[in-house]
Amino acid sequence: MLHETDKAKMDKLSEEMDCSFLQGDGSWPDILGEVNPEQTDFLFCLTDSNQANVIASLVGRSLGFKRVVTSIHDEQFEVICHELGLKDMISLFRTISRYLADMIGGRENVELSTVLKNEVRILTFTAKEKDAVLVKDLKLPVETRVVCYYREGKFAHADEETRCTQTTRL
Repeated sequence: MLHETDKAKMDKLSEEMDCSFLQGDGSWPDILGEVNPEQTDFLFCLTDSNQANVIASLVGRSLGFKRVVTSIHDEQFEVICHELGLKDMISLFRTISRYLADMIGGRENVELSTVLKNEVRILTFTAKEKDAVLVKDLKLPVETRVVCYYREGKFAHADEETRCTQTTRL
């Protein structure tokens, strides 16, 4: 389910995507409630407004959508989304930044789905300074491996003594 206030934009997207669309302000419970949230697999909140996306995501989650994806355009909202429990985020800034850093660094961008096999999962999280712990103290499944982290604009290899803080991305 995609919500969009601009009818022309919605019509154009509907030609390219096979999903349901709802015209209206997705931050209003009455609007989102029209689409039977319990029977909808995903709610994508992809407007140009960080605030509208966050509010629509919270409303969607409270109405019972199975999965809510929040688009944010300003990285300040990333921490807010984490604090609000909006774990599925799309950050255009981060996506483009990673792509450009790889391009400048001479690394080819590889589609991860072509590399990952079997039960491999890549997870990221951000921890506040007060919640920081060592990797070895994270309560992860036995077969889980922390490979690297991202801090202050750089990737580095992680080990059991790596401290996970707000500026760390595993």
